[in-house]
Amino acid sequence: MRPFVERNKIVVGATGVALTISAVLGVLNSHRIPFIGSGTAHSAYFAEAGGLTSGAAVQVSGYQVGSVTGVDLDGDRVRVDFEVKGDVHLGEWTEAVIRTKSLLGAKVLDVLPRGDGDLSGPIPLDNTTSPYELGDVLGDLATTIQQTN
Repeated sequence: MRPFVERNKIVVGATGVALTISAVLGVLNSHRIPFIGSGTAHSAYFAEAGGLTSGAAVQVSGYQVGSVTGVDLDGDRVRVDFEVKGDVHLGEWTEAVIRTKSLLGAKVLDVLPRGDGDLSGPIPLDNTTSPYELGDVLGDLATTIQQTN
């Protein structure tokens, strides 16, 4: 084997640059590689998305266990697809709640594992809760004011 000093410097440089770019791209896209750190895909139906977006955190007991992978309209309801990493067990009665995380209005998906079996299929609309928005608060306030003398 020849030492690097005797090799063509352009080929050695190009190879080094190509390996560096490949390594950087691999690290930045590691979440897309199926066999590295992949979690379990789930979904839930909500009456409204309430500002939840793809990439939002998924939490169990306040601990981040995954992320929202998609928010799509499915007929008269919203389907939220999410991924849960690690060995978090979601039972057959699992519930999901969209919560406001900060004063600025960032949303998170809070998953409440319930039941002994395994979650098969999307979390139904009856087991989900949409966030309480400012519009709801103002509507409730108007109703309360109208009922007062």
